[in-house]
Amino acid sequence: MQIPLSNVINYKKIKVVVINFFLKNKRIILPFFFVLFFISLYFLIDFSTQSLVAHDEGLYARRARLIESSANWFSPPFTSPHHKTLGSYWFIALSIRLFGNSELALRLPSILSSFLCLITSYLIALKITNSKSALISLFSLSSMPLWIQYSRYASPDLPFVLCILLVILFFLKSLDSSEYRIHYFYLFCSGLFISTSFFIRSYMAFVPFIGLLPFIFYHLYRKEFTSTLLFFTGIALGAIPTFLNLYFSFQKFGISGITSLFHFAKKQAIGEFASNNLILLPLNFLYLTFPIGLLLLILFVFTKSNLKARYPLLIYFYPLSSLILLLFMSTSYPHYYLFLLPSLSIIFGNYITFNSSRFSFSYSTIRYLLFFILLLISSILLFSILKYTDLVILYSKGSPLLVYILISLILLSYLTSLRFLFDIEYLNSNLTNFFYNIIIPQYISLSLLFNFGVLGNPNYNTKLFLKDTGVSEIINSNTIYLFSVDSKVQTLLSYYLPSSRIVDDYEIISKYKYVITSNANLLGKLNLNKIFVTVKKFDNHLLLMNIAE
Repeated sequence: MQIPLSNVINYKKIKVVVINFFLKNKRIILPFFFVLFFISLYFLIDFSTQSLVAHDEGLYARRARLIESSANWFSPPFTSPHHKTLGSYWFIALSIRLFGNSELALRLPSILSSFLCLITSYLIALKITNSKSALISLFSLSSMPLWIQYSRYASPDLPFVLCILLVILFFLKSLDSSEYRIHYFYLFCSGLFISTSFFIRSYMAFVPFIGLLPFIFYHLYRKEFTSTLLFFTGIALGAIPTFLNLYFSFQKFGISGITSLFHFAKKQAIGEFASNNLILLPLNFLYLTFPIGLLLLILFVFTKSNLKARYPLLIYFYPLSSLILLLFMSTSYPHYYLFLLPSLSIIFGNYITFNSSRFSFSYSTIRYLLFFILLLISSILLFSILKYTDLVILYSKGSPLLVYILISLILLSYLTSLRFLFDIEYLNSNLTNFFYNIIIPQYISLSLLFNFGVLGNPNYNTKLFLKDTGVSEIINSNTIYLFSVDSKVQTLLSYYLPSSRIVDDYEIISKYKYVITSNANLLGKLNLNKIFVTVKKFDNHLLLMNIAE
């Protein structure tokens, strides 16, 4: 069949129009598709490959479900006084109410909060520096391994960080606002999010607040009394959920309903000095923020910033004082440092954009140092792939090809980045290209590895066990009793199996039809081998059926 000439002409005209439109607007279209791709890596997650991380995710999920099913979200639905304010579970409970019990519902608050944190952090950096530095800080933050991990983690950490960033952003906006009504509104919102963050993260909120106090009080002192009044009014109104929570806790448990919150804070903050923090922190810092932490350390040693800080109390004193407080806490975990990562990314953006040589040999040293580090990491990655192929296949959870492709992408980015170190005379003019060439492939690779369950999925076998056809038929229609189960798996099963019951008394388990245990040897000691048969095994756990019933 011959195509009419008019149709061919029309097709050619349309093609020309489309190409011309693209060429004319490519500065808008290309960034738009890049932003769309950037966002998609946040939300296009295969939740069938995800499993909760014990203990924390399992505990948050179980407690949030209790709150969601309770009539009063301010009153603790627990059998004993709780050590956290209920805001820790509100967002997850709300997500469960809207989307049901699933990994999507549990992790959606963190995913959304992380995305909003990036936007808020960018706006803060934009007010402090310029658009180029702010964009670098945005990509720095989004690519840090610790940030990517907790962006897909069922916990209140990212909503808490979002509140802290909103405190800073609204306060900065109030400083730039010339109209009184808008100025007062921003101050009110800043105060509101201070007390909201305490409701979400309880005692941990004091760490960033202490760091922010000099910056806030310095500028409030220069304002009229009305500004200070509006700021503290916001704090007071935002504290209402916390007061209601404490009131209902007191009604249910007495004074211990209130003191338990502060006893836990005291235990975490006061005690023996955690000397291991000083030993492990540098390693965790370099690993969990790679390569931003490493690049910033190199730039700090060999260069100096040419930018005069607009808000030095916010840029430098706030993260430094908060870091010192965290170091001197008796207990400290990597996620405690999450709220410092936006500040770290802003400082890095400043240093990489506005720097000059500290020594005569600074730039040449940076070139060869980065060259050596990239070659070393590339060699380690390549050797690991070739030497430990079996382990890659084992831990890829059915996606070895994805792992090989993404590792190859990272290796290629390292090798192609080397050209930016030597192709022009002045290093500070091409460090930005070097940074983007490494950081974008890393963001893509780590995001996809988390999205498809290769990383952040430590209980893969537990989920496979629960998805088994024979097992799912049993657990959907029977009460499962958990006897002598490993504590972490018990936490997960208590969430995944809402009808399950924990049994501590071995004398009565012979009465139950289905039992899960981690201790097969114990059955022999208790002479229960003749009563139970194994239905399914996962790791060292057994699903048993009572045949003597």
